[in-house]
Amino acid sequence: MRTAKNEPKKVVVMLSTTFPVGHKREKQPTGFRESLLAGKKIHTIREDAKGLWQKRCKEINEGKKYISIREWTGRPYNSEQRIIKEVHQVSLQKITIVRIDEHQDPKCWVDGKPVPIDQVAANDGLDKDDFISFMFFGLKGMIFDGVIIQLTDFRY
Repeated sequence: MRTAKNEPKKVVVMLSTTFPVGHKREKQPTGFRESLLAGKKIHTIREDAKGLWQKRCKEINEGKKYISIREWTGRPYNSEQRIIKEVHQVSLQKITIVRIDEHQDPKCWVDGKPVPIDQVAANDGLDKDDFISFMFFGLKGMIFDGVIIQLTDFRY
């Protein structure tokens, strides 16, 4: 029998239920929950300036931790969290998205290989325009560096 000491610890990953204030689709539903449960959202993209996700993914795949994907039931930080899904095996890929200007689609590289931005957007549960706006919303500069947390066996 497992004891509390060797129970896997949860890593909470929050998904936005609505687009943030200031986004072109401000307060409209993102549809992330539905996309995730329908198998259309197969990854989530996160900043990782401190390099924490490499260790987390290793611990998840070793059974020491698991991802608890959640959303707020109301206003963020002022409402309960609702569990959408638990994930016990993941993989990590590095992503860089470079925006040249607002009139061209950004260029995207996953693990150093070019990948069409619309493919990454679709696999993240958004259309291309919403994805670009979401990724660069509030970002200082024209480069996003982060990680893709793959929730399925899919790899770019």
